[in-house]
Amino acid sequence: MSKVSMVGTISCQEGKGDEMAAVLADMVEAAKDEPGVEIYSYHRGEDDTFHFFALMADQEAMKNHGQSEAMRAAMQAFGGLMSDRPQMSVTTPVAAIGFEV
Repeated sequence: MSKVSMVGTISCQEGKGDEMAAVLADMVEAAKDEPGVEIYSYHRGEDDTFHFFALMADQEAMKNHGQSEAMRAAMQAFGGLMSDRPQMSVTTPVAAIGFEV
């Protein structure tokens, strides 16, 4: 089975970056217990823009993560923090250093 990755960007409303960082930290903590989650990271850029990368063992793990209680809670919190819709791409890893594809 092929691994599945997701990359994306979340833009925050002005002054909401610290709140978004806290929600994302909760997401990372919850993802630690989800089967099939291999890498799950968020990165803060300029202007309170957050970038993320997730690597899942397979499509089933990606689906389960998307339907998790933590994801539902985060989606509720995101509504008051985002300045725009998140930009996301689901991809298949081709080559990497640091993890098997």
